[in-house]
Amino acid sequence: MAIAPPDDASHVYDEPDVRLARAVRTVAIVSRVFEQVCREAGVSLPQYRLLLFLRHGPKRAGELAARAAIKRPTLTAIVAGLEKEGRLTRIADESDGRGVRIEITPKGRAALGEAESALGEVVDELCQLGDYETLLGALDDLAGIVDAETFRRIAESESPDAAKKASES
Repeated sequence: MAIAPPDDASHVYDEPDVRLARAVRTVAIVSRVFEQVCREAGVSLPQYRLLLFLRHGPKRAGELAARAAIKRPTLTAIVAGLEKEGRLTRIADESDGRGVRIEITPKGRAALGEAESALGEVVDELCQLGDYETLLGALDDLAGIVDAETFRRIAESESPDAAKKASES
């Protein structure tokens, strides 16, 4: 049973924005579709995300965990699976004799390309169901926001001073 606010309430209760609830459901459903598409392309969605972070060059495990926002044990399992499949390799870190960097292999780049192409087809099909340019533009705007926030969080985790400078620029 709903309880009405008293007549003398000095504030008004805001109704939740139904668009937010729909957006959340949509992201959850599309995420599930992406999981299936990735699996059909031969990689899991977490493997795809990890390969994305490696496409611009080798990274240390700690850096990968921070960028992908995953815990080290989870990262270890994903890396082990990709390494076993020949999609990643470990290389000695020249700046730290004890450390290793993780690098994507040509086979990993091919898997990344195949998954990204298949995922792109899903986005293309969804955008075609409405105003294509508006939908794709909105997704591109969201991508820019997510990228900026991701880089801000990485900078913050690496150095509080770097995060402050990033937020001031």
